[in-house]
Amino acid sequence: MQSLYFTRKTLTQLPSAHQVFELPTLMPGMNVRGVKLQALLDVVTLNVGADHVTFESQDGKFSACLTIKQAADFGILVYEQDGASFPSERGGPFRLVTPGLGDLCANVKQVGRVIFSKGLIPDSRPPQACPEKE
Repeated sequence: MQSLYFTRKTLTQLPSAHQVFELPTLMPGMNVRGVKLQALLDVVTLNVGADHVTFESQDGKFSACLTIKQAADFGILVYEQDGASFPSERGGPFRLVTPGLGDLCANVKQVGRVIFSKGLIPDSRPPQACPEKE
């Protein structure tokens, strides 16, 4: 297992091609900023052979384990609203959203830890929500 630690400042410094400024279907009318998870995957050294990534809430009660491909294709980590830190009442300071994945249970509020692993790590989603297809 390998953990990744990040701050709002480090996320704002990732390449602009990975920055997301609108999430109209998930957060209509909200001026939010996020980063595509592909940007984080590009930063992390995956020499450990990781094929999954788990997003865990700060309190440890909620988590979602995705394949690296699912995270890269669908994952966005929201970190800002209206130029300030993403508010905790909306799931901040970091909130994982996965538009297009088809699994609302994969969205994790108040992300506190991101874990890269070899193989699936059990998460808090219902079993039928997370079939292993890849």
